[in-house]
Amino acid sequence: MKLDELTIKYFQYFSTKNMKGLENEMYADNVHLRDWNGEWRGKFAVLEMNENLFQTDFELHIEDMLISGNTTITMFNLHIANTQYKVVDIITWNDNGKIEKILAYNG
Repeated sequence: MKLDELTIKYFQYFSTKNMKGLENEMYADNVHLRDWNGEWRGKFAVLEMNENLFQTDFELHIEDMLISGNTTITMFNLHIANTQYKVVDIITWNDNGKIEKILAYNG
């Protein structure tokens, strides 16, 4: 699967709160996530953070995506409660099509 397809699949799983899809298909065991709220290392730490976020209602709309090597850069709007975020995710993929690193910036 191409990186653009994998990235879209990741955001579909994320926006539908599909924990099993994220765990089994998207995240590498050593996945590392850093965003404006903190930093998580390892699949289960990232999944726990996702589960906490998934307790709230949110909407996500992809605006643009760029691909460079094994990295996708995705710009999207994230609406949580009464707050709108403009987010850029820099996602690094391993050779097995799993996410190794997500750097998320709110700007």
